[in-house]
Amino acid sequence: MNLDAIGASWLPEGAPGLPAAAPRPEPAGEGGAFGRLLVQSLERVDGMQREAERAVEDLTIGRQQDVHSVMIAVEKAGIALELALQIRNKLLNAYESLMRQQI
Repeated sequence: MNLDAIGASWLPEGAPGLPAAAPRPEPAGEGGAFGRLLVQSLERVDGMQREAERAVEDLTIGRQQDVHSVMIAVEKAGIALELALQIRNKLLNAYESLMRQQI
């Protein structure tokens, strides 16, 4: 039995006031699309952290004079890390919930 994801796939293309339908993910193969998405997202968070560290270092040694852009980079990195941690917590809770279910 094929169960499609919940969405607006039953609406006509280009219905007014609705966003365009997102492309459907490929079926999971080795690693799966979800795993690739997680890896890409963590790499982006890591890149933001590195960018923030570089901005702070540049400000410290005098290469950077704009404190505002440094603070924005640091806050972006912090928010991205908090979001990643919350997603991790939700995934762990879902996994634990599945493991508690009796068969």
